[in-house]
Amino acid sequence: MNIGSVLGDGCIVNTAATLDHDNCLGVGVHISPGVHLAGNVGIGDRSWVGIGASVIQGCDIGHDVIVGAGAVVTKDIIDGLTVVGVPAQELKK
Repeated sequence: MNIGSVLGDGCIVNTAATLDHDNCLGVGVHISPGVHLAGNVGIGDRSWVGIGASVIQGCDIGHDVIVGAGAVVTKDIIDGLTVVGVPAQELKK
């Protein structure tokens, strides 16, 4: 974890995850092993980022979002979505 990052209560950041500068993680966020968060990333409460996923600099992820394993987030994600793939896209039901 780098300078300027803030973690909300109950956050879990697993092994081999990297957080660059000035990230803000909400309450109860789960960061899985091997995740990379570039700088200035915001993640809303209760969101989950899967194994090996990456989030590009400046992206915001809403509340209650699931980012699938290996996904690459290249744009903001609104509340409540599940996203997968490269680039990350909404998983349709």
